[in-house]
Amino acid sequence: MKAILALAVAVTCLVGMEARAQCATSCSTVTPKNPVILVHGRNDDATRWDALVASWSTRGYTEGVNLFRIDLTRDCGSASFCSALPGYTGGYVNETYGRCLAAFIDQKVPCVSGACPAVDLVAHSQGTVVARYYTRFLKNRVVDDLVVMSSPHNGITNCGLVSGCPGVNPEDCSNSAFLRKLNGVAPEGDGSNDETPGATFLGPVHYASVVSDGDTVVPPWCGGYFLVDPATHNGGNLDCRRPNYTVDPDSSACFLSKLQHLVIPRDANAINFAYCEVNKD
Repeated sequence: MKAILALAVAVTCLVGMEARAQCATSCSTVTPKNPVILVHGRNDDATRWDALVASWSTRGYTEGVNLFRIDLTRDCGSASFCSALPGYTGGYVNETYGRCLAAFIDQKVPCVSGACPAVDLVAHSQGTVVARYYTRFLKNRVVDDLVVMSSPHNGITNCGLVSGCPGVNPEDCSNSAFLRKLNGVAPEGDGSNDETPGATFLGPVHYASVVSDGDTVVPPWCGGYFLVDPATHNGGNLDCRRPNYTVDPDSSACFLSKLQHLVIPRDANAINFAYCEVNKD
């Protein structure tokens, strides 16, 4: 399993909530390692990444060359996550979105003579679930870095709203069959009980997350960390205000204070943290 690497912008290994680290504000500008794919969330669009694209365009990235943002409505036909996407097979709604993401990546970063370049993924909200599903089950190439912002890893708590998916996709409810599969929780999952599969020293996947105690869309506060033992943790029993869970040491993480859900991917600290994470050695 991958140990957290020491950085000039050190991100502390988190255990419970006592050691939460603020998001890095800067790191050295480097030649980008891999193309980056940006994945927005539910009922949103690719403009969510305007601030990130503007920032990274001064630091070695060029949109359309090594920085791409999927627009789920334009590129997949819908961003509602309420039903399976036409033309994409899968047992889960989120899986069909993952297959659309796979097609997008293959188009933007094509394989040449059977060799498929590695990519990094930066995702927000519901897009993080899609990115995680792609990384775990669908990828035909190395995903070197996966950075998630405001991610419902272990389910949301307002599933009473579910009724024809006007507000909540039940696959994202606590302890759903889909999340058990995604998190490796038996019987739907592979039994690994691990949210960070493939994390080993220096690769092949580096996981990082950005969370905020002001995020009221993906409750409870700070539940967007990658956790140890997801089988016993879900959106109904996680609480940022008490140290009742342990952050997975195979991931990096940072914390933003009092930022709302849609603001997080546009925050300079979150943008810089993501840049540093996808370009670390």
